[in-house]
Amino acid sequence: MTNQTFIIKSLFVQNSIMLVAVGVVIIFLILALVKKRPKHLMAALIWVAIVFWFFNSAYFGFSAVSVNQEGIRLNYGVLSLRNHLLPIDSPWKIEIAFSDIRKMKKVYFIRIGGCDSMRVKGREGLVLLEQIGGAIETGGGKR
Repeated sequence: MTNQTFIIKSLFVQNSIMLVAVGVVIIFLILALVKKRPKHLMAALIWVAIVFWFFNSAYFGFSAVSVNQEGIRLNYGVLSLRNHLLPIDSPWKIEIAFSDIRKMKKVYFIRIGGCDSMRVKGREGLVLLEQIGGAIETGGGKR
């Protein structure tokens, strides 16, 4: 089996958002250090912690999946500490959730070994998730 990579949401965009967010906070951190303002320094450190927490929290799913003989590699983004390799026989399931304040819009995500993907909308997104599941099945996974 060759390496198959699936992009659920644009990893380039996701990494750009992560880097811009941490970059802005680090600029404020450097300014606080240069101007020697301890209150601003403490606020900037708290914001750095918040940014890293957010991008490593359950609110942020993985954006890319690579399936090969080694296993299933999940990629959450450049700032994430949760990028890891799962066994090829990890269970997977496509799930439906509702988004929006009124819970009127249907979104789909795939859960692989207890890890949730980013949510996708529409038929094209669902087809992509089914292709990921098919690649895992071909590699020896189970549904």
